[in-house]
Amino acid sequence: MEQVYRYKSFVNTDRIVFEGDIENGFRYLLRIPLKNKSNKKVLVIMKNPSKANKDISDLTINRVLTFCNREGYSEVNIMNLYSYYSTNSKRIAELIRNGEMDTAVGKDNDSIMKSVLKEVNDVIVAWGSNTFGRTREYKNRILQIINIISHKNLYCVEENKSKKWYPRHAQVWSVNKGIEKYEWIPPTYL
Repeated sequence: MEQVYRYKSFVNTDRIVFEGDIENGFRYLLRIPLKNKSNKKVLVIMKNPSKANKDISDLTINRVLTFCNREGYSEVNIMNLYSYYSTNSKRIAELIRNGEMDTAVGKDNDSIMKSVLKEVNDVIVAWGSNTFGRTREYKNRILQIINIISHKNLYCVEENKSKKWYPRHAQVWSVNKGIEKYEWIPPTYL
């Protein structure tokens, strides 16, 4: 039987906002208010949604929330490079390989992200490495997102200086680490 994760006690579960299309398999935004008294809001951008929704969490989301709670954020907005629900990112690769990039990304993903950016103080990039091949397409998607978010305060957790394309995925964050400035260096080639 698959483990079900509940939201932590420091989450205002009755105020969680889900924007997406469950019937067609999309989660654009998961807005999770925390019980911190600050007014600091953050957008965390990962690769693609796995299981979490308004009612249940998952291991990665709980790790993000624990981390952001400790950093003093009062609201955590979770979005992804690709909004298509898939616990196995190979499904995303399959969509891309079949010319269905718009399905993988989701028609409302970027416009919702632009709207959320107006409300947050910081952005933590956490999409991790390319786990499904399709390197060119993955890097193109990262560039699209960087162009959308580059005007904000960008952070990461445990930056991998040798892999600027791939900030550490939230799934492997150490809750004992802090955030650090993410310095995007535009590539000279793709």
